[in-house]
Amino acid sequence: MEIDFFTDLNNELEKCLTDNGLPVPAPSMLREHDTRPDESKNKIVHYDLKNLLLHVFSVKGRFVPVRRWDVHISNKLIGDPKISEIVSKLENGEDVTGFLSNGRAEEDQVKYADRLLSEWGIHHLHFKESRTKELLFVFFDSGGAYIIDILDHSKANWINTDLIQTIHDNWPELFKQYIYKSDSTPEKLTVDQRRALRDCNALTTVVVNDGTEYLPMGGGHTHSRHPTGAVIKSDMLFHDVKMLQSAVLNDVESIRSALLHVTKSPKLNLKLDENLYPFIVESNSNSLIDLKFE
Repeated sequence: MEIDFFTDLNNELEKCLTDNGLPVPAPSMLREHDTRPDESKNKIVHYDLKNLLLHVFSVKGRFVPVRRWDVHISNKLIGDPKISEIVSKLENGEDVTGFLSNGRAEEDQVKYADRLLSEWGIHHLHFKESRTKELLFVFFDSGGAYIIDILDHSKANWINTDLIQTIHDNWPELFKQYIYKSDSTPEKLTVDQRRALRDCNALTTVVVNDGTEYLPMGGGHTHSRHPTGAVIKSDMLFHDVKMLQSAVLNDVESIRSALLHVTKSPKLNLKLDENLYPFIVESNSNSLIDLKFE
């Protein structure tokens, strides 16, 4: 019984992109962002697959899940008619993908990285699919959508700590888990200093007016400009697939015997569900394989 879950994983990742109308980046392009010599890269087992994993999770993190959101509006925007359409779509579970940055669909997620999102966890939405100069800044978590403010497309607003101040003023419990100190008195960074640090892919804390100091609420990004969350999820999925393949290879005969009632020549393939969670199917009979391992 031949299996190759790593090839299956690569195929599933490419399918995930194409099914969502997104391009599949060439392995050579993904390699360009790794400054190590090719000799070092070539020694890494499944190197190109790991790059593709990181790309897919980087892209996935930029989308807003389609669901009915519990919408909360800051005191800066209550009653503002500009936000009514987007608020309605979020509350009714409509897709707002068209209002997101075009960067989400780029093959080069490093060049078009959204570091406002990766550092502070804040999305920015246009008011029309044709793009607008004004942007709506929103923080999403499992509990709801928090409408923060409307700002223009100025580069300064990607590092505008007023966004964090507004969240702190309106929903003080929202970032509670990210509090580093509650009585900080450091010298505040200027816009130019904060921009220079982010351009170097450095992460910074944010101190609001009452002295509360916050760690990066989006989880941060790596020196390569990939979201830290994407790196963690990539590593976890690769590990899970590796464990699944080892478990099957270590118990081939038992699995073959268990499948005799459906096929004499079992063919196992790895699949991913919509949340990129791996599962195994016997392809001849289209049977789900419930494989448990320690």
